This record gives sequence, structure tokens and C-alpha cells, in this order.
Amino acid sequence: MSKAKNKPKYKQTVQAEQKQIVTKKKFCFDWKVFLVISILAFVLYGNTLNHDYALDDAIVITNNQFTQKGVDGIPDIVKYDTFVGFWLTSYKGKTAEQIQEEKKLVAGGRYRPLSLVTFAIEIEYFGKTIKDANGNVAYKGNPFLSHFINILLYLFTVWILFLVLKRLFPIEKEKKWYLSLPFIVSLLFLAHPIHTEAVANIKGRDEIMTLMGSLSALLFMLKYLDSKKVYLLVLSCLALFLGLLSKENAITFLAVIPITVHYFTKHKVLKNWKVFSLLFTVAGIFLLIRGAILGFGGHEEVAQEIMNNPFLHASGAEKMATIFFTLWIYIKLLIFPHPLTYDYYPNQIEIINWSNPGAFLPLLVYLAMGIYAVYGMIKKKDVFSYSIWFYIIPLSVVSNIFFPVGTFMNERFVFISSIGFCLLIAWLIYKYIPKLIRNGQSSNYLILLILTVILGLYSFKTIDRNKAWKNDLTLFMTDVQVSTNSAKSNCSAGGKLLEEAQKPEYKTNNAIHDEMCLKAISYLERAVEIYPEYVDALNLLGNAYYEYNYDIAKSLHYYAQVLKYKKYHTISYTNARIVMMNTIGLMGTGATQNTASDVIKSCQEIVKVQPEFGEAYHLIGTLYGKYLNNLDSAWIYFEKANTCKFDKNASFYKDLGVVSGMTGKYSESLTYFLKAIELDPNDPQTYYNVGVTYQQLGDLNNAAAYISKSNEMKQQQQ
Repeated sequence: MSKAKNKPKYKQTVQAEQKQIVTKKKFCFDWKVFLVISILAFVLYGNTLNHDYALDDAIVITNNQFTQKGVDGIPDIVKYDTFVGFWLTSYKGKTAEQIQEEKKLVAGGRYRPLSLVTFAIEIEYFGKTIKDANGNVAYKGNPFLSHFINILLYLFTVWILFLVLKRLFPIEKEKKWYLSLPFIVSLLFLAHPIHTEAVANIKGRDEIMTLMGSLSALLFMLKYLDSKKVYLLVLSCLALFLGLLSKENAITFLAVIPITVHYFTKHKVLKNWKVFSLLFTVAGIFLLIRGAILGFGGHEEVAQEIMNNPFLHASGAEKMATIFFTLWIYIKLLIFPHPLTYDYYPNQIEIINWSNPGAFLPLLVYLAMGIYAVYGMIKKKDVFSYSIWFYIIPLSVVSNIFFPVGTFMNERFVFISSIGFCLLIAWLIYKYIPKLIRNGQSSNYLILLILTVILGLYSFKTIDRNKAWKNDLTLFMTDVQVSTNSAKSNCSAGGKLLEEAQKPEYKTNNAIHDEMCLKAISYLERAVEIYPEYVDALNLLGNAYYEYNYDIAKSLHYYAQVLKYKKYHTISYTNARIVMMNTIGLMGTGATQNTASDVIKSCQEIVKVQPEFGEAYHLIGTLYGKYLNNLDSAWIYFEKANTCKFDKNASFYKDLGVVSGMTGKYSESLTYFLKAIELDPNDPQTYYNVGVTYQQLGDLNNAAAYISKSNEMKQQQQ
């Protein structure tokens, strides 16, 4: 009896020991995978650590007033559209509420506060003061730390992906850990070059965080369904909510999670509808918050500007044809990720119709994929169809099919969808090579060889592509060679080159300065050639021609073009005023090749589209009087200027007084000179002109007094 009683205890002990061994092996396996992922992540993206901010980092970090406040800016970050803090920097004098109402450039707005909150925290505790070329405080930031955190978040996301896949595809005992399907998929995803935009660009953190939250929600849901532990369900809902706060794309996991459960578990989706309804409730809460802040939609006007609505002039058929062409490019870039670019704006992607094979063939491909995905979900539950679902569902919300996203496409838009692609490729390697080569050792060697080649090529491309993201100048000058037909890319390259040319180290070297200006002008003119109404490029052309050899006539011509398309373009209006105020000092000095007639012609272009531009009338009148000796025309334009509402300074009234006196209108002349003295009482020449005018009017006493005052002031100034 005693022996019989001891047997169960012996058996339980053995089972416990075996369980402990399995746990240790599992832990050792996981640790090795995590170590490899971590090392490879820093090998791939370590060269970004010394990079600066680039591209949209200005919107979310360097030029975002909310983020720049640090922790104090967090309430505003969660209260407004993601872009409001940026627009406040450009549109001074307006409130955040006004900006939010006026600057809805993309339908529906953008509400992605979580990544901005992390940036604000970084600036609060680790931010350094960055100064511009003139020594002025430009912004606070720490790009090294931000890039480092991006890499960490990326490797954690890949680690979570591995844990999800390991749960879906249990590791076979006879397989080496480095030949397991979850590990292969994770490595392919980690190294894929199409992810460089999401990782190397700090702003791409929203993509990483939304995938991290979404995958965590999936992992916790799978664990909950197996264990029924409530805290796992809570964690799943919380993870999805955080993913949604990072970027709205996480909402696609409301479909991905049930489909995954259907494919890989014995749990019935319909029987667990209450559980999944909690995820929908979380998404609903997010949408309510988003709607309360941005509006609930349905009445927003679609942007009437092609750079924010590339399908603006396309018919419905052309729009859908072009969309399927871009969907084909996504597949191409996943298979062969070269060349890569941040810019697919008009007209890098051309509007096409259904007669173009580039539209029709992708439609057939996606139809076939969709049909097989549905068939696979109903009949086979195979990895191929699941991969298609994982690719198509996240891509659907950024495809432009259901609602506009503001651009034709972007490489970061397939960040989540690429999991489906990597799973498909890994499955082909993992499942079918052993079937082709029966010898286990030989098939393992071939799998390792194929993976080495793919990962080697991916890694080389990723590391090389990271170099382009060093800063704005490097990125724009690199990608304009790829996106040659993009108005935005050419405009960005030209604008950044012009900004560089204005730096002190280049400003003092005429040869380099002029070369940079001419190169900038060539890019900007290309941008205008592609899109003639591109006001940003036209404005920069005005700046560039003034910077290069003070070509006042061309500069004002391009500002006139901006005001033609956008009457109240504040930046061009201000730039034109500055050029006009500096023109008199430059005319006749040799600094500019322009004649008075050239400048007058450009000013007339401006007043044709902006009849209330008083400074333009003032300049025309001055040029007619001072350089063309046409006093009648000068008087006409000065009178027009006087009727306009603008900043009429002492200089304006001095010029008006001179022209009035020279045309014999002494009473008017006296009025204008006295107004000039009121605005600027320290100019002896104006006192002298008043004295001379009094002489012409026969008031010798006042004439003597003002001339005497003029002489006294001249002696004091000497």
C-alpha cells in the first residue's frame, strides 16, 4: 500500500521537473531571440543616433509650440488637433481655437496626441537649447535621445510581434530556434527597408507606437481567451486605446484580432462577441473623444489645393484607377524596396485612367487576393489567406479608397501591412523548402542561405537609406533625385538650399552663395513647372531672386503670382513690402541690374491683383519721380498710395511732400512735410523742406524759423 501511494508522488515530481525544464528552455529561447532582435535593431538603425531632426519633425517637435513647452504643453496637446501647435508658430496673433477651425488641410483632421506627449516629456527633462546661425534660441530638443527611443520602441514592437507569432505558430521541437517561423518573420520585418521612414524619422514614432499598442492588444486578447484572467482583457483594451491615441490606424485591429482568433484558436468569435465588443467600446470612446475635439465630420470641405488633395482635378474613375496603381507600387516596394523616397506628391504619381495597365492589372491582383482571402477564411484557414488579411485590412484605411489621406501614398503607410508580406515570405521559405529538399540538414542550410541573402540585402539597403534622413538638406537633396516629378520635392530642395545659402559661412563666399542660389532657383522653377499655382514655390522664388543679385523685378513678379492665386498670402505680402522698402537704396548702386521700368512693371503686376497694396503705389511713384523724371505719373501713384490703408511712415510723407512741391502743389506739400515731422521729428532735411515750402507760400517768418531749426539740428548731429 505504501508503495502504491508513493507512485503518484513520484510521477508528479517527474512532471514538475519536466515542466521546469521546458520553462527554462522556453526562457532561454526567448532570451536569445530578444538579444538578436536588440543587437540587429541597433546595427540597422544605430547610424541614425547622430542625425538631426528632419521633415515632419518640425510639425511635431521643433516648431510645435505645445511640444516646446514640455510637460506644460501636454494639456494643449491632448486638447487640439495634432497640427495646431505647429500652425501657432506660423500664424501669430491667432488663438489655438481659430487655428483649429481654419487650418483643416486634410479631411477629418489629425488627432494623434500620444507621440507628441512623449516628445514633450523628452524636452521637459532632457531638452537642450538649440540656437540658429545668428545665435538666437531656435527651439529645444534632443535628437539623439529621440532617435534612441525610436530604436528602442521599434525593437520592443518586433519583440511583441515575435511573441504573438510564437503563440500562433508554436515552435516545433525538432526545429532550431533560429529556423522557427516566428523568428524568421520577426527578422524580415525588423530589417525591411520600407520601415526606414517610420524609424529614422523621429515623427514616425506614431507609426511604431500604434503598432506596438495594436499587437499588444492582440497578444493580451489571445492570452485572455486561453486563461480567462480579467486583467489580461483590461490590458488588451488599454493597449488598443493607447494605440489609437498614437494613430487612428489601430482601429483596423478591431478586424485583425477576431480574424486571428478565428484562424489560430479553437475559440469561436461569435461565442466571444461580448469580449470583442469591449474592444469596439474602447474604439468608440476614442472616436467620441476625437470627435469632440475635431468635430464629428460629415460637413468638412475637401481641401481645394492639389498638394493636400492630389485627386482634386481627377474624375471618380481616374481617382480609383490611380489608387490601384499606388496599391501596386506598395507591392513592388515590399518585394523590391528600391528606390525609396519620402515624396509621392503630385506629379510623382500621375493621374491615370482604366485604359492604363498600371491600373487594370493591380485591380485584378487585388481582386484575386480578396477572393482567396475570403475563401481561405471560410474553408482552409491557411497562412496565405491570413497573410492577405493582415496586409489588406491595415492598408485599407490609408489607401484613399474610403476617405482621403492628403497624398497619393507614403512608404510608412504599409508599416503595419508589411507584417502580412513578411509572414507570407517566411511561410514560403519555412514550409516549402523542406518539401523540395527532403534532407533535413540540407534544407536547413538552404533556408539559412536564403535568409542570409535576403537579410543581407535588406540590411544594406536599410543602413544606406538611413543616411538620407540625417537632416532636411540631406533628405531633400537625396530624394529630389528620385521624386523628380514631384512639385513638393523640388520645392523642398530649393527652399532648403536657399536657406543654406543665407547662412553666414556661405553668404561671405560669393561664388558658393551664388551657385547655391542658382541651384535653388532651378529646383523651384521645376516645382512651378510641375504645378504653376504652387504658392510656396512661387514665394520661395521671390525670395531666391532677391537673395541672388537683388533681382527686384523678378522677385516682385513671383510675389505677384502668389497674390494672384492667394490674395491674402501673409508671407508673400510681407516679403514684397520688405523688398519694396529696400529697393530705393539699391537702385542705381550697381547692386541690382534692374532698371526703374523693370521694377515698375512688377509693381504694377502686384497692384493688378492686390489693388490696396499701398507700398507698391508708393514705390512706383518714387521710381517715376526720382529715376524717370515723370512727375505727373509720380503724383498719380502717390495719390493712389495715399488712399490705401497701410503703414504710412515718415518716409512716405516726405516723398509725397517732395512730389507735391515739385509739381507746384505747395499747400499739399506743406501738409505732408508737417505730417512727416510728426512721425519723425529728428530729420533736419524735412525741416528744411518745410522752410522752403513756406517760402513758396510767402510765409517768410515760418520759413526762416524752420530753416534755422534745420541748421541747428545739423550742427548738433555733427
